[in-house]
Amino acid sequence: MFQNLYSPQGVSPVDTVSILAPAQNHNNTTEYIGLAGFIVLSLAAILFIVLFVGALMSIVKSPNYERGGKALWALACFAFPVIGPLLWFWLGKDSGV
Repeated sequence: MFQNLYSPQGVSPVDTVSILAPAQNHNNTTEYIGLAGFIVLSLAAILFIVLFVGALMSIVKSPNYERGGKALWALACFAFPVIGPLLWFWLGKDSGV
């Protein structure tokens, strides 16, 4: 009685579970791709943090800008966390505009 209320006609609860659950793959390829992806993302995150902190430290120590210019560059780094530090090292570090 309850089976007919909660599952489609002719499909047992075991069939429903096997449809929803992913098939067991005994190939270890996905584990290696997962580990490699984790390592690549971890290295990218570390590189991003080093770039971001390095840019902020460089902005604070820069003799080419006054407080307002430094604040704008720091704001650009926070607003655009990847592009901001790259632009600082490429365009802003040695200019004093």
